[in-house]
Amino acid sequence: MKKDLDIQIGHRIRMKREEQKISREKLAECIDISPQFLAQIELGRRGMSSATLYKICNALSASADYIVLGKENENDLSSFNKMLSNLDPKYLMYAEDLLKTFILAVSK
Repeated sequence: MKKDLDIQIGHRIRMKREEQKISREKLAECIDISPQFLAQIELGRRGMSSATLYKICNALSASADYIVLGKENENDLSSFNKMLSNLDPKYLMYAEDLLKTFILAVSK
């Protein structure tokens, strides 16, 4: 059971990291662990401390509920905010206009 959970947790960490186009080396550096240890976590071969889990969640703007349980918080806008914060400021106005248009379209 624990092994399966470690594999699932590792898979979700890797998916979030790759979704954000962050290298394993960069994430490991940000959370102060070795890339090899992060690889072991992502492969489900090693567990991690709660402090490491916290750092991973923080670095990936992911909830612990998602990483541990696979549950997305429907009201969690952190991934949306992360995308906007990575967007070139000159395109923010366009993103806002697109979002307003989309919301109007689905609200009818």
